[in-house]
Amino acid sequence: MPKDFHQRFEIKVDKKEAERRFVNRIFNKLFDPIIGTIRQDRFRQTSREITSQIADALGDRYELGSRVSAYILDDFYRCLQAVEAMYQYFGYSTVLKGKEYKTIIDIGVNETLLEAEVDLSIEWTNGRFKKKGAKLLDEKLVNESLRWLSDKKYESVLNPFSKGLEHFLHAENRPELLSDVITDTYEALEAIAKIVTGRETKDLSGNAELFIKKLGVSDSYKRILKGYISYANEFRHALQESKEKPNLSIPEVESFIYMTGLFIRLATKKVN
Repeated sequence: MPKDFHQRFEIKVDKKEAERRFVNRIFNKLFDPIIGTIRQDRFRQTSREITSQIADALGDRYELGSRVSAYILDDFYRCLQAVEAMYQYFGYSTVLKGKEYKTIIDIGVNETLLEAEVDLSIEWTNGRFKKKGAKLLDEKLVNESLRWLSDKKYESVLNPFSKGLEHFLHAENRPELLSDVITDTYEALEAIAKIVTGRETKDLSGNAELFIKKLGVSDSYKRILKGYISYANEFRHALQESKEKPNLSIPEVESFIYMTGLFIRLATKKVN
């Protein structure tokens, strides 16, 4: 394995170089063989659809006959987003055996992460990349939340929560996204509060009392939720009123994600 080789010969590889190698290995394991095989099997239109979906996910205009490499541009994070887009395509494809291709992607991504010469601080879960945090908290408050929210009735919750996680993934290189993580994940909790309370027209501030009552937790816990709402609204109001947003750090925003996951966990247990 590549990791074993560079350790045996004490070859120093920094994170940026490891990210470059990761992108190349993903092309070797996934993009080139999957799209190439589909094209050779006379599913040329399908290969175009996959490339078009990747271009769309990256916010680029698709050009007929173009290749995936034209959109990824050897960029690590664009590569991650492209893998997610391809995985998503096979989730609803009726032309191909989507389940088999999703399995190939799962195996290929996890193998490539294991081959990385340094820890890239990401992991692959349910067709999405996310930043690594505290392993136990990630499993209980993020991964389990994503599994529960995969139910169709939670679509309004899953979409902003997943969007927040995606923004967090890119926040190390784009710290301006940290405030978006707050507003996105807050929107997710707001959505599940509407499901729990049945009050679709109320924001979380107006739903807090009934939400807590429906969850069946103590009055003391109510203060935690109110503090959470007050904190998140600083960023929402700053965005709405074009005010300067408070400064944020990666650990602070990560803890907010965990707190959101805690509330979502409470709420889904109650609904289920």
